[in-house]
Amino acid sequence: MSVTTDVLVIGGGGSGLTAAISAATSGAKSIVLEKCARPGGSTGMSVGSFTAANTAYQYRAGVNDSIDLFIEDMKVANGKDEARENVALRRVLAENAGATLEWLSSIGVQFLGPTPEPPYEKPRMHNVLPNAGAYVTALLREARKRGVQVVTNVRVDRLLRNADGEVIGASANGVEYFGRRAVVLATGDYSAATDLKAAYVGEDAARVPAVNKSNTGDGFRLGSDVGGVMLQMDRLYEGLRFPPGRFPDPIKLLPSHPSVSRLVRLVAERLPKRLLAVLLRGALTSWVGPNNTMYAAGAILVNEQGQRVANEDSDKLLARGVAADSNRGFMVFDEALAKRFSAWPNPVSTFPGVAYAYVGDYARYRPDMFHKADTIEELASKAGINPARLRTTIQKVREYGAAGEDPEFGRTSFGAGISEGPYYALGPMQSYITLADGGLAVDTTLKVTTPEGAPIPGLYAAGSTGQGGLQLLNHGLHIGWAMVSGRIAGRHAAQASPRTDLTSVGAKGSVLETPVSELSVIQ
Repeated sequence: MSVTTDVLVIGGGGSGLTAAISAATSGAKSIVLEKCARPGGSTGMSVGSFTAANTAYQYRAGVNDSIDLFIEDMKVANGKDEARENVALRRVLAENAGATLEWLSSIGVQFLGPTPEPPYEKPRMHNVLPNAGAYVTALLREARKRGVQVVTNVRVDRLLRNADGEVIGASANGVEYFGRRAVVLATGDYSAATDLKAAYVGEDAARVPAVNKSNTGDGFRLGSDVGGVMLQMDRLYEGLRFPPGRFPDPIKLLPSHPSVSRLVRLVAERLPKRLLAVLLRGALTSWVGPNNTMYAAGAILVNEQGQRVANEDSDKLLARGVAADSNRGFMVFDEALAKRFSAWPNPVSTFPGVAYAYVGDYARYRPDMFHKADTIEELASKAGINPARLRTTIQKVREYGAAGEDPEFGRTSFGAGISEGPYYALGPMQSYITLADGGLAVDTTLKVTTPEGAPIPGLYAAGSTGQGGLQLLNHGLHIGWAMVSGRIAGRHAAQASPRTDLTSVGAKGSVLETPVSELSVIQ
């Protein structure tokens, strides 16, 4: 059986849906193959920030920005990783992010902003309203409008090539799907691919679970099988997060219909910033873990046995240590540190430029994660930690701090340590990989390239799959790249010359054309 279209997109997240829409508006028919029951990918699970320069939101706010300033700020954010940057793709992102955000606005996505995002000089972060589901809702609605067909529950097992070596389609669930003009890989990253994480980062990283369990590196494998090359596969974002709260997050419960988004934007823009920040704190405490500045100030991280599991100087090491143990970690600190992190400029967790959560907010919004007691033993009992071992651990860390040396894990920043009660614990927290920054090598038109830099005929990649060496080390850049790269890949794929030979190498006899209407299609 076979299905034929002009542009075949593999992956139904933000970049894949955008690529399919871009191809359709460029005059090509397109089909999206999504392995999950619902489209959306990591885009729908994200916070949803979109960082861009030269937007109407900036103009209205009186922000005078430029592409070159944007690039210079990305250089600063990169720090030591600037030497690894793909400067050509960075300029593609910077030059197209503003127009892409305006395009999203034109199809019904609403933003709040721009808001500051250090170390950027200019406010560029645009926060989607009411939540990241608005991207998926708007893109699916636009896809239907443009005649894009989204087929779900279809996992691609291999790419198809003809006798000339051109990529002409993909095989999935016993069906051969052909793209006359091109195939676009948009399957997300490899944060849930245990084998890839172990091979390129290490066994400790492989134990850390992913936020998006569907990101199993499918596009990386497919692209590599036909000659593509994976770049910078050592780049994982590992950290600790709180599990979801007992009560649903009201921000995420809001429907992502355009009318709701417009209403939320009108309300958000007119509310005093202090009141808006208060309203968002409940959502903030359900999304992220504490800032590492609390460890630098003296907090420690322990497991349920009351023992430290890693060096608190490193988010990555903490995540790996917790994952290798019971995947339950508790931040422990004293009254002095609690007071310090109860007011600006010392938030426990942040949504930069929008909302800040302090110790009191966790007591108010996350009582299931907040524990306080007058003694160490009482605190341990409330949190479910071994009391005797917790006391021993705290005494050891006090001694390490006094000596300025940690013989167990090599910690160097002890801060004020843990002194007088009352004592506090936040947790349990769990380890997660939020995303991975490796990607297939691509050129500036998003064609997948070989190790020698030659384009692979008929194959494009977008989003995390086609990140190609971009660093994306600040908030809002991953969503920006997903949408920018999707639009570019879809447009160029649609403009490619149609292949005359759609016979896959190794195919036996004739094939039976299957109507797409008989497949699991999102209407």
